[in-house]
Amino acid sequence: MEPVISQPDVVSKKEKFAYSVGHVLNDLTSSMWFSYLLVFYHRIVNFTNASAGYLLLIGQVADALATTFVGFGSDRARKGLFGYGRRKTWHLFGVICILCSFSFCFNLCVGCEHNDLLAQFFYYAMFIIIFQFGWSCSQISHLAMINDLTHKDGERVALNSYRYAWTVSSNIFVYAMASILLGVHSSNDKADITPDDAHIFRTLSLTVVGIGLLCMIIFHVGLKESELPA
Repeated sequence: MEPVISQPDVVSKKEKFAYSVGHVLNDLTSSMWFSYLLVFYHRIVNFTNASAGYLLLIGQVADALATTFVGFGSDRARKGLFGYGRRKTWHLFGVICILCSFSFCFNLCVGCEHNDLLAQFFYYAMFIIIFQFGWSCSQISHLAMINDLTHKDGERVALNSYRYAWTVSSNIFVYAMASILLGVHSSNDKADITPDDAHIFRTLSLTVVGIGLLCMIIFHVGLKESELPA
């Protein structure tokens, strides 16, 4: 019979805070993804509406497939890599994937900006798939950690509430930041967004990644995970 590591009745305030910010990178990137992806690819990259929609569809299909894979994989894992927690290992892997791909999704094609649109389509599709796989890794493992941290229903509800509070805050931040950038740094006085506004999306994506990275450091340093599931 496998040994079971006991769970604390109450999670400390420090650990609650560390846990609550562990999904901020996902929240920030998903808010930008669903709000500005079609705008960026149609207005900035000059894809057709259909092509921009296909990229969104590719991302959602990749997310659906990755969610299933990660769900089974993280549950079946008994230990993380190099003694790291099994959930935090998956979470860290997801964070790395997001950091390495998200900014490319909202930037002009590096080295292929003047290539035909089909080549650019596959370029963006590659980074979108990596991003969505990483997003699933972080999202599934972070949510699953609630049951591993405590067995008290009240504590689990509190952890989920703090997590959701940061989700709302992240959404507000992205919209506020986008509003400021579009209002202050727009390339012209017209309401339309043009390819000359590419720097706005680049700045927004880098800001999102930077703040998300800071929160991920807090999460991984401030929260300890048991090696074995409860």
